[in-house]
Amino acid sequence: MAKKKDRRASSGVAEASRAEIHEAAYFARKCGLTRDEALQMIREAHASAVPKPAESEKRKH
Repeated sequence: MAKKKDRRASSGVAEASRAEIHEAAYFARKCGLTRDEALQMIREAHASAVPKPAESEKRKH
């Protein structure tokens, strides 16, 4: 007989902390998404939230 596949291994999302899982579950319920989709959106939002230096700071003379 074939072995059952591990459900976690089939997910394209890396390991998540408990806080990330709870946040993604809440967001998924609220917006009608899957937990994986919600987790991916949350991670993308956190990655793009890194502040960029202001233009005036780049051009110091």
